[in-house]
Amino acid sequence: MNTLMWRLHRNQVYIAGAAFIALTVLLLITGITMSNDYHTFLRNCGATHSCGDVNQLFSGDSLIIDLVNATMAVPLLFGVFWGAPLLAREFEDGTHNLAWTQGVTRRRWLSGNVIWALLAAAVWGGAMAALVSWWRLPENALGLPGVRISTGSFDVQGIVPVAYSVFAVALGIAVGSVMKRVLPAIATTLVAFVAVRLLVAQFARPHYMTPLSTLVPLGAGANAAPSGAWVLSTAFVGPNGRNYGVASTGTGGPAICRGSGSPLACFSSHGFHTLINYQPASRFWAFQGIEAGIFIVLAAALIAVAYRVVLTRDA
Repeated sequence: MNTLMWRLHRNQVYIAGAAFIALTVLLLITGITMSNDYHTFLRNCGATHSCGDVNQLFSGDSLIIDLVNATMAVPLLFGVFWGAPLLAREFEDGTHNLAWTQGVTRRRWLSGNVIWALLAAAVWGGAMAALVSWWRLPENALGLPGVRISTGSFDVQGIVPVAYSVFAVALGIAVGSVMKRVLPAIATTLVAFVAVRLLVAQFARPHYMTPLSTLVPLGAGANAAPSGAWVLSTAFVGPNGRNYGVASTGTGGPAICRGSGSPLACFSSHGFHTLINYQPASRFWAFQGIEAGIFIVLAAALIAVAYRVVLTRDA
């Protein structure tokens, strides 16, 4: 059974392995360069006692940073090219009937497919996450606002890529078991995976834990948030604690300073501040654990659906 699994899916393994090796070489070369730049930057800071503008340290690396952030699509590729065709192709071609009439039970046939697919997704996702997490160490260490915990960078490091990969493959398997056609299963898996990821990132993740708040002077903006924080919102707050939302100091908010030549200075003199709501960088691993748990639970539910569909369907 294991030999058959390998023969059926070895091409996908070869392609994924080659892509990972190419990415590894690229990230090793650029990662070592970034690390050297970072340590040189720290030595210069120690010598001059002035670190200057840290935002400019990796400003010339935007292309490679975009490539690294694009690895968040890797779990989707697993779901589309591994998970969705896994059962759908067997049902579409009718090869499952051959397996079931050769002394292999449905449960054993399904378990063999599912276990190897999920294991491969977890291994590849873990290897990718470890590589990207190492590559991002210098940038994370700078503590720039949201650099580690906000949407985008959060999704490509830590442990969540493993959970995303397992979920994507489980989703593809479940969809394939229901639809029994490769192309519809691929399309449905793609849409469903993107939808779930967006919903979780935009609506659930900001509220895993109660956000913290801090008052900063007007004009300071989100950059005044604690180091590495993920800024969720900013608001215009009066001296009495009234929240005016995102009203501009020039055209909105109270009328006390309208017509003033310098609205910002006027509002500041009357005790107005900017309220920043944020998630601190220290919650990175807590958020990672919560989100990974969500997707692992979803994956388990999807695999249960696949088992129910396959074990109860007509041959």
